[in-house]
Amino acid sequence: MLFLRQDGPSASLSDDLRGEPWLLLVVDDEEQVHAVTQLSLDGVSFQGRPVHLLSAYSAAEASAILQAEPDVALILLDVVMETENAGLSLVRWIRRDLGNRDIRIILRTAHPGHAPERRVILDYDINDYKTKTELTSDRLFSAVVAGLRSYEQVRTISRLLADVKVAQRATVFALADLAEHRDTDTGAHIRRVHDLSVAVAERLRSRGHFAAEIDDRFIEGIGLASTLHDVGKVSVPDHVLRKPGSLDAREWEVMKAHTISGGAILARSASLLGGQGYLAMGAEIARHHHERFDGSGYPDGLSGESIPLSARITAVADVYDALISARPYKDAWEPERALAVMRGEGGRHFDPLVLDAFLDIMANRL
Repeated sequence: MLFLRQDGPSASLSDDLRGEPWLLLVVDDEEQVHAVTQLSLDGVSFQGRPVHLLSAYSAAEASAILQAEPDVALILLDVVMETENAGLSLVRWIRRDLGNRDIRIILRTAHPGHAPERRVILDYDINDYKTKTELTSDRLFSAVVAGLRSYEQVRTISRLLADVKVAQRATVFALADLAEHRDTDTGAHIRRVHDLSVAVAERLRSRGHFAAEIDDRFIEGIGLASTLHDVGKVSVPDHVLRKPGSLDAREWEVMKAHTISGGAILARSASLLGGQGYLAMGAEIARHHHERFDGSGYPDGLSGESIPLSARITAVADVYDALISARPYKDAWEPERALAVMRGEGGRHFDPLVLDAFLDIMANRL
């Protein structure tokens, strides 16, 4: 017998099967394991929700089920199936390729020598390790309930984090809109800069450029941070910001100062979070998105890679959108004209690698 049937307290078993079932996936190449697991968990419910078992007899079958059933809460997973490490390979696929960090995984094996517990616990993102011989019905029940409870807690945290991200995003766009509202087309510009900055960062990563800097966190961060590039314009007087003609020398100095004030505003906010996250990146962008690759920009005259990568990316998106948009002092340019002008600015105004990624994106859009 793979599991020893035990008589024990039934108070934890509930006849109340209301609510959606918990989906539990049994992955094992032995039919007997599926049958005994079904028998051991028959009638079990947790928090008024029944446990519903799905069966897979190989890692390949399990991967197909997991793609079709994203709400599987718990996996009881064998190690040795179609290969000696099929179960461990499935764990890696779930966490890395499927991107599912919520699902709870209990590894259970009849061959602990193939997958020593200490090594597996350290090297693989699993939640429990059991030998099949130690799992009586009661111990299986306890492991399943503990796994479901953990899954529920993880999902609750995930939902709360998602809510925080939505609120964070809304706050950032509201702050950026405040600055843009005094300029011209309210929030449309910042949303276009957001989209282009993310697209350029993703294209750079796909080409293998700046691999040490561009990861998932960078791409998520630049989306929010780039929207704050002109937040310093809240400090620019209307008679300068909305002037229909050319700015005189004094007015131009006032306008350029929006980079310094915007960077300072965001740097102070970022310091409350330990100088990390999208606000810190936003401070870099706000201060340096008018720097030029050849050192002729402002406010600090930085050149080349001394300009933060986030600012070099945002600069391309910001300039393009400014050129194709109407302003009090200029008409909107046709996209082809804007791209023709920008194409000649690699190594001068723009980072050549960043500009090339941007131009490649635009070639597929126009």
